[in-house]
Amino acid sequence: MRDGVVAVSPATQKVLGITTVALHPVQRKTQIAAFAKVLDPGPLAQLCSDLFAAEAAAAASRAEAQRSVALHAADSNMSAKDTEAAIAQAKSDETKRQLLRQRLGLEWGPGIARLSDPKLRELVRALAGGLAALVHVDTPSNEGQKDAHTIDIDIGTDSVKGTVLGPARVAEPRLSSSGLLAEISGPLSVRLSVGLIQSAHIDTGTPVKGILLPREALVRFRGLTWAYVKQGSDQFQRRPVQDGIPEDGGLFVPQGFSSNQEVVGSGSAMLFAVEQSQASIEPTN
Repeated sequence: MRDGVVAVSPATQKVLGITTVALHPVQRKTQIAAFAKVLDPGPLAQLCSDLFAAEAAAAASRAEAQRSVALHAADSNMSAKDTEAAIAQAKSDETKRQLLRQRLGLEWGPGIARLSDPKLRELVRALAGGLAALVHVDTPSNEGQKDAHTIDIDIGTDSVKGTVLGPARVAEPRLSSSGLLAEISGPLSVRLSVGLIQSAHIDTGTPVKGILLPREALVRFRGLTWAYVKQGSDQFQRRPVQDGIPEDGGLFVPQGFSSNQEVVGSGSAMLFAVEQSQASIEPTN
């Protein structure tokens, strides 16, 4: 018997519950390995609170200045001095508002600075309620960061997708990475505690062809993952699964298998047991 090849008659296959699955071609986006650090949202919430207060003050003083100018022009008892003071106050409040808006971009990047007030309020509420998290995403030498739109962050055995808001403002010198700022939304966000560093993957947008191996087809042996490819009616070859990427329902594999093949699905563990038993009784030279 060749190494990794096992022969089982069709009748025995039926008894052991061995069935095969036809492989079909699939495509997936390539991903770049990254690191994601969960940021403290407190400073952003405070900055947004100051901004909203400054906007309210600027609106009020602007309206007061307009009234003062109108009254002074109508020859009422509004003095020129009071009118000038109202105008100066409006300009001062508007300057404070603009400065706080600029601080959003300086401290949190252009992605946050572009958000409207309603979007900012919605983001802060989600961050406070554990329904969102902000993460700093880094890769060595900025690999994959250009034109990145989405990322996947590993949370235990789960994965959560995030949206890239734009470049970050604080670099990671150890990786020579300027970094990205991304928003994670959904119920799993509450598990992203401040300061936590998780592995992540940046979607590049470039599709790669391959096949999807179902989970029931996978066998672990000697530290590797394997799958059995059907050869004829009664023979199966155990092949290593290389560069497999976890997907819903199995592993995406870009090489080593093709769409014109069938692999063992149900009963793969039984087939492995048969292979090992045949190997143990095979005569040695």
